[in-house]
Amino acid sequence: MSLTHALKWSFLSELASKAIQPVVFIILARLLTPEDFGVMSAALMVIGFSQIFWEAGMGKALIQRQSDVDDAANAAFWINLGLGFFIAILLFSIADSVAYTFFHDGRVVAVLQIMTLQVFLGALSSVHTALLQKEMGFKKLFWVRFATVSLPGLASIPLALNGMGYWALVAGSIIGQVAQVIMLWRISHWRPKWKFNRLVAKKMGRFGVWVGLSGLLAWFYIWADSFIVGMYLGSHDLGLYRTGNQFALMGFSLLFGPVLPVLYSYLSQMNQDKDRLGRAIEKIVKILAFIAIPLAFFIYSVSDFIGIVFFGEQWEGIGFVIGVMALMHGFSWIVGMNGEVYRAMGKPSYETIVTAITLLVYLVAYLYSVQRGFDVFVWVRFMLALGAMFLHFFVLRKIVPICLFSIVRYIVMVTIVSGLVVTVSHFVASYYMDGSWPVFIMEGLLELLAFCVIGFVVERKGVVRDILGLIKWRAA
Repeated sequence: MSLTHALKWSFLSELASKAIQPVVFIILARLLTPEDFGVMSAALMVIGFSQIFWEAGMGKALIQRQSDVDDAANAAFWINLGLGFFIAILLFSIADSVAYTFFHDGRVVAVLQIMTLQVFLGALSSVHTALLQKEMGFKKLFWVRFATVSLPGLASIPLALNGMGYWALVAGSIIGQVAQVIMLWRISHWRPKWKFNRLVAKKMGRFGVWVGLSGLLAWFYIWADSFIVGMYLGSHDLGLYRTGNQFALMGFSLLFGPVLPVLYSYLSQMNQDKDRLGRAIEKIVKILAFIAIPLAFFIYSVSDFIGIVFFGEQWEGIGFVIGVMALMHGFSWIVGMNGEVYRAMGKPSYETIVTAITLLVYLVAYLYSVQRGFDVFVWVRFMLALGAMFLHFFVLRKIVPICLFSIVRYIVMVTIVSGLVVTVSHFVASYYMDGSWPVFIMEGLLELLAFCVIGFVVERKGVVRDILGLIKWRAA
């Protein structure tokens, strides 16, 4: 499969999953409670943590390996299966201690014990996934992704309608994992053999250790905030926080997530010309700010309405989380492409260093703020994202010639304009209209019109032109 064809199917896979998930997510949120999502999130945290150890970086090592691929695949399969079986049994036996020590919720015990099936099922299919990625079989992976995103919702929704609570989420997750294993084994030509090359396994293990360490760092970066909320504030607040955060993230992921692989390709073409790369990065940062910040302010301005309409009364407080997390993601996505820049320049270690530094600061701030209440914790999470954005810019300036003053000035300008637009629009809509729906619609139209006018008048020869140029490059 050609690179262009692979990118197309990878892009479609991301779009399909991100288009289906919001619909299923909203339906289930209307049927279930924050506690239901909190219990499930607690179990998923532990299962995600265990994956670092049973997967052991074998998938990435297999994709990277160019010789003795069959021996490497067999070594990876039996290592993953053995570790997966051991870790599944270990988790099952200590589920009681984990649930009460970290989450103080007895409901997590049974859920975690059932979810250990995912460990074993994941070990059965990890090598097949890695081989398909290695062979650029993204068309096949698209259908696997499409099915395994759709099936959990189709299974969970009727169970939730019948009052199964968090067990509806558990059943959907297990069914999706089983479907993934079956589909991967059917579409992949590879089958494990009863052989084990120790020399190959040893070489892959060395590679896998570093991948595993990066995975461990990534787990803390993704889950640490939710883990601390669940540990200190309980399943209800964990459900509110995790669900609100995921909802706020959806719009940004749908817009920017599929673009990251394209940016990597785009920036890699100019990695030998730092001046050109610096100019391209400045343009991309301004494009991201031009889109992400207004979107963040818009979501923040209507977040209470979103909470009432999409989630219902049982989710009181979700609007606050959605609003603040939307601001957080809006500013975070401005530097969301920095990892692609580091990799395009052949310096992926920079991302690891920045992540490690920010993670240490985050953990201290999480532990301090969570003891001062849920609202304080959420606002601190937003402030940390702002601080991390400037750290990313500082590191980026060390390796690429960019004008920090120009970038910061632009971000501040877009922030001020966005704040004024949503404030004025909200005031006008609330003053002239009665009722939530009319206010929401009028406010949205006013903000959209204002952003379009400002964007055309101020940026028609700047960022708007750059966006059109990037779209033309992608089409070419």
